Amino acid sequence: MKNGKLIFGIFAGSFLILAYFMTSASDAILGMRFIDIADIRLFSLLPVKALVGFSVAAIIIGYLGKGRKGFYVQQLDMALTELKKVSFPSKEETKVTTISVFVFVGIMTIVFIIFDFIWSNLSSLIY
Repeated sequence: MKNGKLIFGIFAGSFLILAYFMTSASDAILGMRFIDIADIRLFSLLPVKALVGFSVAAIIIGYLGKGRKGFYVQQLDMALTELKKVSFPSKEETKVTTISVFVFVGIMTIVFIIFDFIWSNLSSLIY
């Protein structure tokens, strides 16, 4: 695995994002009227909703890291290797392309204004 540190960073970031959403989801589920145990603190330290959210996030990230014999990590490693082969345009190519896009948009704006003028005059003659 060539991209070990980057893959670890991706999994760590994914865990933090997933933990946030799973904590919110567990708060919504455990805070229902007939359950209502979301804000009970375990050992006077950690709310149940946070424990459940972090546990679910850890299980999901653990599965993605080790599940199916490392298939997901291998696919992520291959994708990162391919991304390193991508070449970006030079500053000059970017400038030329941007100018050509603006010129094309200007021409099409003029064409649509002319068509709009023609159709509005034709429709005023008919209706």
